Amino acid sequence: MYAVNDAEYDARATSPFSEDSDSLFDEPQIAMRTAPPIPGLFVPPIRLPLELANDIVQQCMNLYFDGRDVNQIMLFGRTASEHSQNMGSGLPTFLITLLHWLAAMLRGHLPEKVHEMLFPPKDAPQRARQAILNLYHPGEGISPHVDLLRRFDDGIIGVSFGSGCVMNFERVQCQEEPFGEAGPLDRNHWDLYLEERSVLVLSEDARYDWTHGIDGKQKDFVSGGIDGQGEPDWIDRGTRLSITFRWLLPGADIVGGPDP
Repeated sequence: MYAVNDAEYDARATSPFSEDSDSLFDEPQIAMRTAPPIPGLFVPPIRLPLELANDIVQQCMNLYFDGRDVNQIMLFGRTASEHSQNMGSGLPTFLITLLHWLAAMLRGHLPEKVHEMLFPPKDAPQRARQAILNLYHPGEGISPHVDLLRRFDDGIIGVSFGSGCVMNFERVQCQEEPFGEAGPLDRNHWDLYLEERSVLVLSEDARYDWTHGIDGKQKDFVSGGIDGQGEPDWIDRGTRLSITFRWLLPGADIVGGPDP
């Protein structure tokens, strides 16, 4: 369901990074370590290899961020099948390599139709894909948003590097209050801790019917233990690099063309 329009909820088009400080009187919410029950949201229990992650961060910093007063880079390419020798053109080699790794790592952790949407079969035509690189320093975040509906298709992949952080999810259009006691599926807000080198996938409801954002904080209150069953604890944020892959809708990659 297309619940919002483009002008309202593209975070970079409408507002800068958010920088919020916790109030001393606010009771901190405990963030989960596993994916909440939002249809189409996946955070598989996998991590990119440390050596690969470090190499990607180094190349991103050297090419795009070091010595430059920028915190976001947008790159575009024509992307083909995961089964071809060259998964695409236009994107730098290290991002093509990352896509190959993600295709292999996510197989078996996603429904087949979702995996095929993100990594098309061999006979699929090329499509335009965007890679967006965001650099967050401690205390920085991004406003809640739904990625542009008339520009980007279903299927979004996000990878965290360098540091973890909490991502907040809010239902765009709250349904009527359920009768009786509300269950987990009735909740309109979830906080999810994205660990360093973790992979997030947004599809279907999670892509269209929920906003996602990051509060500007220095640290996050997170459930304890790998399984989230221990005592919650505060985790300091470091400098975090996120890389997001998004499909462009047909015609959305044409510069100077009509607004899709």
